[in-house]
Amino acid sequence: MPIFEYKCAKCGEKFEELVTGCCADVKCPKCGSDEVKKLFSSFGFKSGSTFSSSSGGSCGSCAGGSCGTCSH
Repeated sequence: MPIFEYKCAKCGEKFEELVTGCCADVKCPKCGSDEVKKLFSSFGFKSGSTFSSSSGGSCGSCAGGSCGTCSH
């Protein structure tokens, strides 16, 4: 289960969330808003190779959002 970084669009709170499913319902722990944006994380990226993390838009449960249910 991947951990993703998010930022709340309403209050600006940055937080991490353990995502258990493809399209988990993530809410801000400070204000409860569901208007959150997944942040780009440099962790998992290695210069000069093909290895990269799934935080660049995929939900982590599928390859590149190919499960068809992700809205990322």
